[in-house]
Amino acid sequence: MNCDGARLLIGADPGGTTTALEEHLRGCAACAGFRRETRALDGDIRRALERPPDLARSRAAVRPPAWRQWALAASVALAAFVALGVWLLPPSDTLAREVVAHVQSEPESWLATEHVTAAGIEHALRGAGVQLAITSDRIRYAQSCWFRGHYVPHLVLETARGEATVLLLRHEHVSARRAFHEAGMTGVIVPAERGSIAVLARGGGDIDDIARAMQRDVRWLPGNP
Repeated sequence: MNCDGARLLIGADPGGTTTALEEHLRGCAACAGFRRETRALDGDIRRALERPPDLARSRAAVRPPAWRQWALAASVALAAFVALGVWLLPPSDTLAREVVAHVQSEPESWLATEHVTAAGIEHALRGAGVQLAITSDRIRYAQSCWFRGHYVPHLVLETARGEATVLLLRHEHVSARRAFHEAGMTGVIVPAERGSIAVLARGGGDIDDIARAMQRDVRWLPGNP
């Protein structure tokens, strides 16, 4: 496991762990410190949200350090801003943000090292109404995921510049290419024969080339699964 993978896991679940993560942290002081700080901040926010107000005690108690008050206030303000922002975003931007959030919720998808079998790919595509004209040795991860009320194929492809995530969104329609940058990922959502295709890569990559290849290699079956 590298630092990118370790920090994806820590950010997704500060309190969780895996054998691979613990092994990495034993040899990486920077990531170990990142987890301590992330857990501490997560604990502060949880305690602030769960503790009932006690005005009498608050007046008598020593006030917490100013920086901690500012940090908590900033966290609450940021959460409110993000929530409001989602409501104000155009539909295509909201879709892009939900695609990023979904990929972040499955950090293990970036860590897969074994090629998926043909049966595993068929399982991921089953029920989504698609077929894929691509060799299985390029696919590192394949799952059928619940997204916006439907099961969609979630794939990670091996490319010359690293891994790229692909979501085949039969029930999401866009009128034109939509590019986005968020949470360290660069992505595009492009129209398809039926629905749309989302392609994401960490830090960049040939995502437009991959999107064009997927538009060519995905076969959308008749019907509406």
